Amino acid sequence: MSQMRRTPVIALMLANGFLLAGCASMLSTPADDIPPWKDGASVEVITAAPDAGGPLSFRNCPTLAEAKAAIPAVVQGPDANAVPFKTMVLQCLYSMTESAESVDILVFDASADGSGNHLWDSVRTDPGFPNATDVLGLAQVAFTTGTPGHCDLWVVQGRYGLHMYHRRQGGVPADQMVALARAMLAGLGRPPR
Repeated sequence: MSQMRRTPVIALMLANGFLLAGCASMLSTPADDIPPWKDGASVEVITAAPDAGGPLSFRNCPTLAEAKAAIPAVVQGPDANAVPFKTMVLQCLYSMTESAESVDILVFDASADGSGNHLWDSVRTDPGFPNATDVLGLAQVAFTTGTPGHCDLWVVQGRYGLHMYHRRQGGVPADQMVALARAMLAGLGRPPR
């Protein structure tokens, strides 16, 4: 008789578990609703896609020599992804001296949603990106967030917006990030093919 009572109780517990799991998944933010520059966004990384039919190609990324001149710790790159994803039209990735370290440049079409110069306005008030500090003379809009040596760089110039960040425990000085941004802006002026 105890075996017969245990089966409905186990079935009820399993049903409750499935119900709770379903509710939890409904509470989470779908990856497609997260801006591609935010953590958790579903960004597909497909390297070495130079001529994907988008407005840019790997030729618009700073060359390895340009990247090394800006950030001496860069040792390899660019690995480029020119497959458009939402409003992102190009990724330029550079490896640094340690194997897991990199500096990444994400390029967005700033005019795609009508934001233009206001593309990064929400970043300035996002608690996940503290200490917004303007970078004068770089572009129409340019500012860093984060702490010295561990900052993100946000830029809008003309049609494009850049989000630059690095994964380097030892840090990268802001002036080196700015120098790489200058090289990236110059690269955006090159014909893609």
